[in-house]
Amino acid sequence: MRLLLIILGIYIVYRLFFNLILPLVARHFMQKAAQSMEGAFRQQGYQAPPRKEGEIRIETPGETRNDGEYVDYTEVR
Repeated sequence: MRLLLIILGIYIVYRLFFNLILPLVARHFMQKAAQSMEGAFRQQGYQAPPRKEGEIRIETPGETRNDGEYVDYTEVR
């Protein structure tokens, strides 16, 4: 009888943990991550200067590399 009560107690604790506590903890961490990403997005948005409507600007990385010509090799057997 005592073994059944222990098993039942473990089962109830298991159900409570995975149905109540774990979702609350996961929701808390998801909200903190969303706030962090939103803050980073807002901070990044303020760094770019505002542009007029219709203005086009092409940005290229620093120096372009010239690694040579691309050659498509075929295997010869």
